[in-house]
Formats: sequence, C-alpha cells, structure tokens
Amino acid sequence: MGFADKIKNIFKSHDTFISQNWTSIDKFQDFFSWGNDKISINKFLKAYRTNPLVYMVVHKISATSGSMPIIVEDDNGNVLDNSQILELLQNPNFEQSQIEFRQEINESLLLTGNAFIYFGNGEEFASRDTLTVLKPDCVQLRYNGNGLLLKYDYTDEFGNFFPYDVEDVLHIKTSNLVVPENCEKGLGLSPLEGAYIVVQSSSEKFEAEASIFKNRGVVGILTNKSDTPMLPDERERLQGEFDQEMGGAEKFNKIKISTTDLNYIQTGMSPTDLKLIEGLIESKRTICAIYGMPSVLFNDAANSSYNNYATAVEIAYTDVYIPLADKINEKLSRFLSEKYKVKELIKVDLKELDAINLNTNDLAQSLSSLPPLLSDAIIQDMTPNERRSIVNLDNIAGGDDVAAVSGANNVNLNL
Repeated sequence: MGFADKIKNIFKSHDTFISQNWTSIDKFQDFFSWGNDKISINKFLKAYRTNPLVYMVVHKISATSGSMPIIVEDDNGNVLDNSQILELLQNPNFEQSQIEFRQEINESLLLTGNAFIYFGNGEEFASRDTLTVLKPDCVQLRYNGNGLLLKYDYTDEFGNFFPYDVEDVLHIKTSNLVVPENCEKGLGLSPLEGAYIVVQSSSEKFEAEASIFKNRGVVGILTNKSDTPMLPDERERLQGEFDQEMGGAEKFNKIKISTTDLNYIQTGMSPTDLKLIEGLIESKRTICAIYGMPSVLFNDAANSSYNNYATAVEIAYTDVYIPLADKINEKLSRFLSEKYKVKELIKVDLKELDAINLNTNDLAQSLSSLPPLLSDAIIQDMTPNERRSIVNLDNIAGGDDVAAVSGANNVNLNL
C-alpha cells in the first residue's frame, strides 16, 4: 500500500467514526438544548409585554441603570478620554444609542437571566466595530459530545441563521445552582422563575379586573313589586325620565330616592371582587422584592417604612442600579479589553450621581447646623479625604491619614 492510499484510509476511518457517532452526539446536544421548546425563555418575555407589574419594575431598573454615566480607566486607575472601548460604547451600533444599548442588556438579564452581546468586527460592518444585543429566545448554545461549547446559534426574526463563534459573543448570566425545566446547560436563572406563580396570579387578576369593568354594564334594576306588569309605553316613559334625572358624571354612584314603592337590586362589584383587586398590591410588593426594589418607588406609600422618598431612591441606587451596572461593566471590560489587547476598566461615574451624594449633603447640612466649636471638633477628627468628601472633592494622595486640625482658623468649612 502506497503513502497516498494510507492517507485515504485514515480519512475514510475518520469519516466512518463521525458517521457512527453523529447520532449519539446529536442526542447529547439535544439533552443540553432547548430544541423547539423555548417556553422558559418566552414566558418571561411575555410577562414583560403583558404584565404591568413586571414591566414597570424591570423597565425602571433597566432604564435608570442604563442611563448612568460611565467612564473608562486604565489599569492604573487613570480616567481615559481617548479609548476604543469608550468610543464603541458611546456608539455601539447603527440603530441604538449607548443608553438604549445598555437598557436592552439590562432587560434581557433581568427577565431571562441571560444577555448575549455579539461583537461585530469592523471588517464586516462598514469598517467599524459594533456591539449588538441578541434576542435571548433566538439563541441556542451548541455543544459537542464532551459538553464543550462550540457555537452560539442565532436565528433572527426573519429566519436567517448565524452560527456565531464563542469568542465573538459575550454571555452575561445570573447564578444558576439549579437547572430549571426547559432550560439549557450553561444558562442563567431568571429572577422571575422562583416567583413566577406570583406573576401568573397577578396577570390573571388584571384580566379579572378588566373583565369586571368591561362587563359591569347596568349597576341596578328598578322594579315594581306588584303582580300587575308595567305596560311598554309606561316603562319607556319612566326610563326616559329616569335617564334624564340620573345621567351625567356628577351623579356617578348615586341612588335617587323615589316616592313610588320600588325595590332596589344591586348588581355592582361584590366584596370578593374587591379582594381580588386588592391582591394586586401584594403581588406588586413581591415582584419588587425579588428585584430588591423598594415598593414605595411604585406608589406604594402604605408600605413605606422610609422617612422620605429620597431615602428609597438612594437604596435603589446602592442595592440595585449600581450593582447591576457593575456586573455588566466588569464583563464588558474583560471582553472588550481582550478584543482590543488593552487593560481597561469600565466604571459608573459615581461623582455624577446626585442620589449617591445624599449622605454627603446630609452631613454637610448637619455640620452647618451645629455650633462652630462643636463642628470644628468633629472636623478635626476626620481625615483630609473625609473632609474633602463633604464638598464632593476628589481624594488626594495620603489623604486617608488622620491629620488633626486645630482651631477654627485652620478649618475653612463653614458650610
């Protein structure tokens, strides 16, 4: 057997192995894939479209967190004015602004627990790089027989199929210690999964409420209690007089007293109907809780334990908006730094967020309300950076060391 024949036999053996094992590989992939069943993803997206509570909570978090200003720093902590990463984020693609782009990432992550961001090389897209958020229900993770991720298969709304390389897709996801039904290996867990029974019940309550008002119609019936039926002409005359006297918004929910011996039968909402609607308030609080949002920000004043609205806003920033942005920024920083062969870090510009400076402003106001000698004594025990933070100044080198200040003449912070 010649050398050429040996080569042919090697390739023939390889093809035979692939053909014999392709069925098992397909089954392994099916085990780790949605296939045609994407209920777990679609039901969360549908909730965003049809459930007012889900929409208002997720939209507020997504829009607020996505609109916070960002900066890019090098590995030494210096803010960069010229950065490829910053330039790309400011103009991520041909259809979206930076805020719209970041909001879509937030929506995908908050609803489904997954956000897929595709990096388009400039050589393919009009000579400039792009970032595109892929629809989570259109993405399928393709694995090989050993469970190694090979591709992100994407089918757009027009039916076009794109097998994206792993290195070109940034997958941001939530922690997933369990594998929910109909959920693929490697996917994050939707925050709505554990509370989906509340989402379903609130959706049904909204439908019931709409049905109650839609079908309410006539709110009462007037009838004479005698055995003698009322003639049609007499009934129409009384109906006309009644409509004239009872019609109009100013007479809403009123009952007119008649001198005739008539009986009133109520057909309005029952106490059970009212309890059904009141249950929506508890659903709102539950959905707010799973996202860590104070429900007072959504017109739930009765459940507020905060001294004022500003405190709730500050908690939303520190507990929800900024942590969400930090998670996405950290992932984007690694992904784009590798693409551009740099070491840069995307951060929220906290100095531009007035809500985060509420405590500082409160401290300044408290100091200004104290007697001068007492406020001076407090300031003397503060580090230079602590004193500078009162008036929103940047930290200085060595400013964290305690440096006593003696006398009011040395403390020029008469706030």
